[in-house]
Amino acid sequence: MVKVLPAAKAAIHYVSAHTGVPALLVAAVAIVVGYKILKRTARFAVEVTVISLALAAATELGWLRW
Repeated sequence: MVKVLPAAKAAIHYVSAHTGVPALLVAAVAIVVGYKILKRTARFAVEVTVISLALAAATELGWLRW
């Protein structure tokens, strides 16, 4: 079973109560949006890591001087 943070639960309840949209639908949208943001952030982190490693290797080999 997945534990839901109290703040997230309160936010979903608040949005559901003030928009009339069912809480299940609000939660589903929040999960999809969160997943897309996480996926994009992970991809960016991998790109930054690869570039950093390439710059460090080029510096060690003497191709770059800072």
